[in-house]
Amino acid sequence: MNLRTTWMMFLGVSALTSAVASAESIEWDVERAVIAGTGCQKDWDAFASTNGNDLSVVFTNLGVDLPGNSGSPLAARKNCTVRVPAEISQGLYIGELVQRVTYGVTKSARASGSVATRSTFFGFNVSPYTVNLPYGSAINNPLLVNSRTDEFLVNTTWYTGWCRAGRNPRGLYQANLAISGQRDSDRENLIMFVDGLDLKFEVLAEILHCGVR
Repeated sequence: MNLRTTWMMFLGVSALTSAVASAESIEWDVERAVIAGTGCQKDWDAFASTNGNDLSVVFTNLGVDLPGNSGSPLAARKNCTVRVPAEISQGLYIGELVQRVTYGVTKSARASGSVATRSTFFGFNVSPYTVNLPYGSAINNPLLVNSRTDEFLVNTTWYTGWCRAGRNPRGLYQANLAISGQRDSDRENLIMFVDGLDLKFEVLAEILHCGVR
């Protein structure tokens, strides 16, 4: 079987109107990015690029491949650490963060899997995010979508930290990603992100001016 695994992760930061933020509010330094782990290696099977405020990291080896009756192990796990330097001018802050995972999976009932992310942006914690593929149900779907939204309101710790005088405009986007799967026996099937089915992790952030509600 010719298996091809693809994971695409996008960090997109976009201004909704020119009155809210400039067209390019974030400057990414992908040349100094660190992308490494058991399921990724920068410029080998993980590739970073930018387009304006958007950061894209494409993975080609970050998945779980445990097909039935293959003699493969009963469990597998891969991880990846992403560190990308960025610069955001003082007077701007992130008002809303949407994490969305789009993925494909083939799974028999006596198998389970998960995708988990833990991220920070300029040292501020972003809520951990986990997508579970539960034991007890079979799944065969090339396109599944999960999302969550964090709103960082005015006068919260996030807002006051971003808007404090003298905030360093330079920082990091940091993400730790893990994909894991387990099955009861070799008869069970668990394949995630295979044969052109991709997983796309998107983080979309709204940039606002400090003092704007």
